[in-house]
Amino acid sequence: MNTQRMIVMGVGVLAFVLMLWSSVFIVRQQEQAMIVALGKIVRLESEPGLHLKMPFYHQVVYFDKRLLNTDSPTEEVQTLDKERVLVDSFTRWQIADAGLFYRNARTIPIAVQRLETLINSNIREQVAKVPLVDLVGDKRSVVMQEILRQSVEEAQPMGIRIVDVRLKRADLPQANSEAVFRRMRAERQKEANKERAEGEEAAQKIRAEAERARTVLLAEANRDSQKLWGEGEAEAIRITGAAFNKDPGFYKFTKSLEAYKASLTGSNTLMVVDPTSEFLDTMVKP
Repeated sequence: MNTQRMIVMGVGVLAFVLMLWSSVFIVRQQEQAMIVALGKIVRLESEPGLHLKMPFYHQVVYFDKRLLNTDSPTEEVQTLDKERVLVDSFTRWQIADAGLFYRNARTIPIAVQRLETLINSNIREQVAKVPLVDLVGDKRSVVMQEILRQSVEEAQPMGIRIVDVRLKRADLPQANSEAVFRRMRAERQKEANKERAEGEEAAQKIRAEAERARTVLLAEANRDSQKLWGEGEAEAIRITGAAFNKDPGFYKFTKSLEAYKASLTGSNTLMVVDPTSEFLDTMVKP
C-alpha cells in the first residue's frame, strides 16, 4: 500500500514538474518570442527574461531582433546601353513587426528567399535605367539609393525593415570583358599610331630645318673662307710685288732659285743645257 502511494505521489510530482516546465519559457536578449495557439497569434514577448504560457496549448516561436545580413547570388543584368554585367549584392535587414513577419514569411529561410527575389528584381529594374559608365562611376550611389528606397517600401508588408542594400561587385562577363579589352586595345593602338605619326612628322620637320641650317652655315662659311682666302692672296701678292719692286734683281734671283729647285729634284738628275742659256745665268754668274 505504501509502495503504491509512493508511486502515485511520484507520478504526481513528475506531472507537476512537466506542467511547470511547459508553462515557462525564456526570452534571450537578442530575440523576441511570439505565443501562438492553433496558428493564431496570442501575444508577443520582447522583454528578456522568464515568461509564462499555457502548457501544451501555447507554442513559442522565436525571432532574432538583431540586424541580419543576406548575400544574394550573382545575377547577370543588362544596362541601358545593352551591356551585360554580373552583379553581387548584400542586404542588411531586421524583423520590425513579428506579427506581419509570421503571417507572411513564417521563418527566416523563407524570408531570405523572398528578399533575394525582391532585391534582384529591383536591381534589374534600376540597372536597366542607367548606362554602364554610370553604374561603375560617380552615379552608382544614386542607383543604390533608388534600389534601397524601392526595396524598403516592398519589404514593409512582410514586417521587414531593410537597413541597407549594397552592390559588392559589378563586373562584365568574361566574353564581354574580352570584347571591351579588345576595343580598348584598338583605341589605344589608334592613339599610339597617331602619336607616332605626329612625332615622325615633327621629327622630319626638325631634320629638314637642321639640314637647311647646316647648308646655310656651310655656304656662309665657304663664302667667308673664299673671301678671306682671296683677301689673303691679294695681300700676299701685294706684299710680294712691293718687295720685288724695291729690288728687281732679288726677284729674278729668287725666281731662278725656285726654277732650279723645281728642275733639279732627285739625286741622279742629269740636265743638258746650252751654256749661253739665261737659265744658267744665276748659277754660273760670278
